Amino acid sequence: MTAAPARLLACALGLASCFVDDGPSETMTGGSSSSSSGSETDEPTGEPPMCGDGEMQGGELCDAGPLNTLYGACTPLCLPNFCGDGFPGPSEPCDDGNKIEDDLCRNNCSPALCGDGIVQPGEDCDDGNGAEDDACSTICAAPRCGDGLLGKDEQCDYGERNADDGQCTTTCLKQSCGDGIVQPGEACDPAGATCNEQCRIPSCGNGMLDNGEPCDGASDTCTDFCSVPRCGDNYKQANEPCDDGNGVFGDDCTPDCQLSVCGDGVRASDELCDDGIDIPGDGCDALCERDALFVFVTSETYQGGGVGGLSGGDAHCQELATQAGLPGTYMAWLSDGTASPATRFHKSELPYILPAGEQGVGSVVALDWIDLVDGVLERPLQATEYGATVGPGESCDAPDLLAWTHTDATAGALPGATHCGGWKFQDTESTGAAGIITRTNLSWTSGCPSVSCAKTLHLYCVEQPP
Repeated sequence: MTAAPARLLACALGLASCFVDDGPSETMTGGSSSSSSGSETDEPTGEPPMCGDGEMQGGELCDAGPLNTLYGACTPLCLPNFCGDGFPGPSEPCDDGNKIEDDLCRNNCSPALCGDGIVQPGEDCDDGNGAEDDACSTICAAPRCGDGLLGKDEQCDYGERNADDGQCTTTCLKQSCGDGIVQPGEACDPAGATCNEQCRIPSCGNGMLDNGEPCDGASDTCTDFCSVPRCGDNYKQANEPCDDGNGVFGDDCTPDCQLSVCGDGVRASDELCDDGIDIPGDGCDALCERDALFVFVTSETYQGGGVGGLSGGDAHCQELATQAGLPGTYMAWLSDGTASPATRFHKSELPYILPAGEQGVGSVVALDWIDLVDGVLERPLQATEYGATVGPGESCDAPDLLAWTHTDATAGALPGATHCGGWKFQDTESTGAAGIITRTNLSWTSGCPSVSCAKTLHLYCVEQPP
């Protein structure tokens, strides 16, 4: 840790003297609090200005009051957060405080990405050229059959859908008559007395079932090469809009032989979303790109010590989102003694919205990440993954209106150990900090600082940018 982050951390741990800004002072006559003349100009000026009072004065460069935090736009020293201080501010995707360019956070506080030309941890290579037919693929790994990318010596590659009895074999070769495997579009293989060079039965079409034919004669139940028609055999039947035989999502024909188009309500692999409707700001635009991210409060409740840690909270959020049909990856708005949303989450420039439901469609909670952590929400985060409204009411004594957080409004961890033993352990004495679901001010995330870990509360879930 650099000197500046160390100084900030020490102050954040409660060294109040770090926060005091003495400012200008007046010399009082005779050391008395009032002059003998009783003049108003000799009255004391009151408490000295202090960092954290919400007023910028003295030598302060900023002062956001309770939003002065290690991860806020203004630090506990009333200095603006800056790239390189070791604390990711609201406008920084990351900040590791070092000058190492080839780690997970670059020197300009942007996250390392495959394709940036720098080999980072977890990457085998990174040539940054976007080419698949060289020694480094666009997933920053050496090309291999089965990675879903067409390499230099591969005829095809459908990834996990490579199959020896399909259009692309497990050795990334296209199907071919004579390879000894009956594949889509073939009635037999290899060629021989009962199988011609096109891998079709020579007697097909004579109106008789012979030579092992399952059927004979083109019809709805038989192809013109005497095989039983099926979706994926690369033989388009009258009841099939298409059949490309590859079983791959994301191309012009879906694996169930339907034409794939943006707006059909079926998400293909080359689409980030597809909700089948064209309503701006509902999370998916007309080009099947994300135009907002979802946030919700869980319909399920959990004991503080039974969440399962931060990873357990993330898993609960992801499971509920998947069950509700929400796209994307979700994480819980939770902090413990080691991490918080400020350090775990990816920050987005897209709006954060509630799932469609009782609050409407495209209900905006925050305009972007900076708006999410500025201390005031556009509206309460009180819709579940299914769009049902939680509330009304607001009380720390009503568990059904609370969500576990241990997180302040700037996405950093609250002071103390009010996180139910890392959300894994509890006893009769342990407590956890929670937010009030129906609030939009600071209380939405930190309104109830001491709730028994034995109680069952909701979780806040936040979608991560794609």
